[in-house]
Amino acid sequence: MTKWNNFNDAEDQMSYELIPNKTIAKVTMTIKKGNHVTQEFPDGYATLSKAGSSIYLACEFVVLSGEYENRKIWSNIGLHSDKSTLYAEIGRDTIRAILNSARGLHSKDKSPEAEKLRTIRSFADLDNLEFVAEITINDQGDKPRNEIKTIITPDHIEYIEFMKENSSKLPTGLANSKQSAAELISDEIPF
Repeated sequence: MTKWNNFNDAEDQMSYELIPNKTIAKVTMTIKKGNHVTQEFPDGYATLSKAGSSIYLACEFVVLSGEYENRKIWSNIGLHSDKSTLYAEIGRDTIRAILNSARGLHSKDKSPEAEKLRTIRSFADLDNLEFVAEITINDQGDKPRNEIKTIITPDHIEYIEFMKENSSKLPTGLANSKQSAAELISDEIPF
């Protein structure tokens, strides 16, 4: 008899509940290459929406430690929308916050060193960054899902506590999430 005949020693199944709203966690971000190449976005990281009216970074965030370690969250970072310049402005603000969080920069730090650390050569420089984020629940659409919209920077009182968490382990396997990247990466523009 093999383990595929006798399941008495198998573990209880994992929980697939959403991560609670406003949970703060240290995460790492990877960007799915969308291969939309233009003069403005030459590195292949940008994704063109199915409707062709917006461009975004399709991001996957993996929780690095704590109760929700290895759970995955998918969110987009806006780069361009034919409908509104606000979409790109929010995207630029988000990337600045990610850089501030990952590199330990306070938002008001205007020193030459800080300005240099907020400069990237391409979106590839954002791939695999570790930073602190607030995980929320988006209940719009067919079913609720986790997403990341707020980045926690050194200006936040809890930043140090979460940034110091052990992140030496690399995420392995599938996350404890029943949501798939295909289901969660939406190219709908909220504007």
